[in-house]
Amino acid sequence: MPLMNALDTFPVKHANVLRPRSRITVRRSPVHGRGVFATCALVAGELICEYLGERISWDEALLRHPRDPAQPDHTFYFDVGNGTVIDGAIGGNSARWINHACRPNCEAADRDGRIFIRTVNPVPAGEELCIDYALFVEGRHTRLLRKRYACHCGAPDCRGTMLARRGKRSWKEHISAPARELVEDSVHADVATRAAIHIRTTITDTLIDA
Repeated sequence: MPLMNALDTFPVKHANVLRPRSRITVRRSPVHGRGVFATCALVAGELICEYLGERISWDEALLRHPRDPAQPDHTFYFDVGNGTVIDGAIGGNSARWINHACRPNCEAADRDGRIFIRTVNPVPAGEELCIDYALFVEGRHTRLLRKRYACHCGAPDCRGTMLARRGKRSWKEHISAPARELVEDSVHADVATRAAIHIRTTITDTLIDA
């Protein structure tokens, strides 16, 4: 099935019939913490699951962060644009455990404001599912910052970090002035934490011809 048809042939009203646990499982990952793995062979363009969680504004997301002060760089936030974030820590599902890879086998696709995960190439049973987190911050990507968000995906073209390639827009564009002042004055508002609270995963346009 062409990638551009993966969601077009799956109406959102039927999305609740997805049964991700029948094709994926969560277990310890060699990349980082927990991960999501295919329990059977998956074809390219296959719809896997929806990224679920509570939808909140970036203002609220910044106020909630960090959820665990002991792990300030960890978050289940997924930026869906227009100042909206999905907090997978509340009402989330297996999708929140999908790890990063510089050469991912999955991508995120927007369908009527909902985010779905689908494969971009065939995935054999037992392989871990990954997407490109593309974390981004404004300012220099220093060696220390890149190391703090080091990538261990092992891809031949691994860029060595989960940070996005340069040229992405500022995270400040997504939040109101009061919230921006709050985070800039916060003890957690160093550049690395700004990256942690702003996961920007590439969302594809499902209507573009393959």
